[in-house]
Amino acid sequence: MKSVHPVVSFWFFLGFSISILFTKNYYGCCLYFLLLLVIAFFNFKVLISILKKLKPFIYYFPIVLCIYIFFSIFLTTNSLVIIMNEALLGFIKLILMLTGMMYFFEIKPSKDLVIILRSIWVRFDLPWKWVENFFLFLSLTLRFYPTFQSNWNSVRNYHRTLGLESNFSNFKKLKNIAKEMPALLIYQLRQADDISTAMNLRGYGKNFPRGVTNPILFNFYHLIIILCITIFYYVFHHYVSL
Repeated sequence: MKSVHPVVSFWFFLGFSISILFTKNYYGCCLYFLLLLVIAFFNFKVLISILKKLKPFIYYFPIVLCIYIFFSIFLTTNSLVIIMNEALLGFIKLILMLTGMMYFFEIKPSKDLVIILRSIWVRFDLPWKWVENFFLFLSLTLRFYPTFQSNWNSVRNYHRTLGLESNFSNFKKLKNIAKEMPALLIYQLRQADDISTAMNLRGYGKNFPRGVTNPILFNFYHLIIILCITIFYYVFHHYVSL
């Protein structure tokens, strides 16, 4: 699916997640799981990466389940069987939705979606600064977490390599993390400030709408595909609800 247009791909996976959200039974989840297997078959290379990202959600599910059951018993009149059934169905839907959107972000870089939105916006030729500011905010936001995660992993790897925390208890490690986290956040904020200064020096804000260096074209053909995807999910969801 790497050759599929970013907006078409986004619409497909967004429709997949929304359809799962409105699924009310296990039969529907099974059908969506089969559809997810088809997606996995055509994108097998990123499967290992997806499974690694899903591991924390599966690992902490028993803890979340216990908390949910505890509050449900005291706040609702439902039986334990109904509570367990609702929790399990909700968890399956969550995993399917997360897996679908993770596939999208693994297959299509998030920057492609911003580029296509800007490519469409340029065609309107409207000098609206707030729209350009929104695109800039979106781009920096999408860069923030991967950069922060990379810096954080580097710091933790240095500590492991040097053996600085080999004899520390879990509580001591947690205290060190609490001390290091603000410094990394401040570093990211300063980096964002440097980017902002550089953009102003290069003329940002003097001409709107801004051009796109490598625009991704969006035409009527792509619109037809999006319409077909919408109809597919509508029919599919209607069949699942029968």
